[in-house]
Amino acid sequence: TFAGTQHPCTKMACATQSASLVQQRVRVSSTKKTSKSPRAVAHVVRASAEPTRRSAVLGGVAAAAATVLVPAQPALALSGFSAVKDTRDGYQFFYPVGWQEISVDGQDAVYKDVIEPLESVALNIYPTTRESLAEVGTPDEVANTLVAKALAIPGARAKVLKTAQRKDKDGHLYYALEYVTKTNSYERHALTIVTITQGKFYTLTTGSSERRWPKMKDRLQVTIDSFNVYY
Repeated sequence: TFAGTQHPCTKMACATQSASLVQQRVRVSSTKKTSKSPRAVAHVVRASAEPTRRSAVLGGVAAAAATVLVPAQPALALSGFSAVKDTRDGYQFFYPVGWQEISVDGQDAVYKDVIEPLESVALNIYPTTRESLAEVGTPDEVANTLVAKALAIPGARAKVLKTAQRKDKDGHLYYALEYVTKTNSYERHALTIVTITQGKFYTLTTGSSERRWPKMKDRLQVTIDSFNVYY
């Protein structure tokens, strides 16, 4: 369970070598990676990550490997959700049934609704020398930096609404944030959860249009709450 706090909008002095810019479909990308074909299964278990090279929020270059599909385990998913489990990078999460996997340059995994363009979930993994989020800053500080430098496209007006934190049974620390971004063409309400383990900085972001937020918020919260790393 997250321990939430209302956002006081403090700033943080966090060393970042480069910042990827998230676009309308939660894009965090500065260079391209090899594209992949959408999977035709609802439940996915990843045995390894794809070849990828991109700038990271905390700097560095991602490692390369190949993706292999193995039979899924339906019991992993809640009713109304599909499960993703990556056994190489050590993470898992749920996403709403009906969303389709798409290939987006610079992203480790993206699933989206084919009708509503702002409804999606995207996962990215960046190398880091930090051992814990506590070394980077408080939930509010990390939220401010991510929204300002990575989670809002240039020119967008962004506001962090609240932050939270939790620890899993293995002691991994997670920060979660809720925020809105506005441009002249759309307004998006989003949730992001981040954690650090084994030299990797994980970010999982999901959201919807502000118009559909009341209908989607509970399902999107399940996606955020389901995210876990296990290495």
